Amino acid sequence: MPSSVAPEKAFYEILEDLKEYLSDLTLVGGWLPLVYARHLWGLSIGNIVTTADVDFGVSGALSSKHRITVYDTLSALKYNERHIKLGHLLPVVFYRGGKIPVEFIADREADAEAIARALGTEVHINRIDGFEFLLQQRIPVTIKRGPRKIAVYCPRPAAFLYNKLSTFSHRETDDKKAKDLVYAYFVLRFAPDITEVFRQIRAYKDRHIFPAIESELPPFFKSLTSQGPLWIERENGPDEFVEDVREDAFERFQELLRNVYGKSSGTHEV
Repeated sequence: MPSSVAPEKAFYEILEDLKEYLSDLTLVGGWLPLVYARHLWGLSIGNIVTTADVDFGVSGALSSKHRITVYDTLSALKYNERHIKLGHLLPVVFYRGGKIPVEFIADREADAEAIARALGTEVHINRIDGFEFLLQQRIPVTIKRGPRKIAVYCPRPAAFLYNKLSTFSHRETDDKKAKDLVYAYFVLRFAPDITEVFRQIRAYKDRHIFPAIESELPPFFKSLTSQGPLWIERENGPDEFVEDVREDAFERFQELLRNVYGKSSGTHEV
């Protein structure tokens, strides 16, 4: 179901606050479905699943030099700061309005000094193995809000989908696994050219990126009552355009398995 914690207005305002740095940041995470639908694909879709956090990926290969750091900018805009380590003032995570976290993610191998020059040493950075894949697959998306335009970099939808297929089974809770799968389902359902999405995913597979997907994904989609379709049905919620979300999700993931891996993992049987 859509998040009521992080309204769209605040999301767009955060982009505006960080506009000086957007050439070096890549929007990742739960706001991508909204950006893809409304600003890349030009679709009018309600009930889009989002998240509270606004997450940005940052690479050690920065293209710009900035007058001041992200820390200085958001501090001047009176974002709330919350400390990560008990008893330590630094590093901090910023919260807009005290409710919406603005977080930064980098690959574990990325150049920490280069990133700190842009963000500031005070800002907490989540480090994730293999995260550079998303940053290498980024594309520009123009976000129009009335007369204003903001250029934002996002991962290609196929890369976002592929990354979710890689991460979901390793998440700590079923709720997080379900959220990752419903993001993947969103791309499978709404991408205007699913043939091109499958072509790009096959290219990732052929480069041996996230090879475990081939064995880890099928068990979750063996039948209509497997965890994958059930999680997606629950997380998506009632849908005015699809009578049976569970069956639709099952069919779309079966299509992905056939087109990318040349196999089907199950049947409609419960």
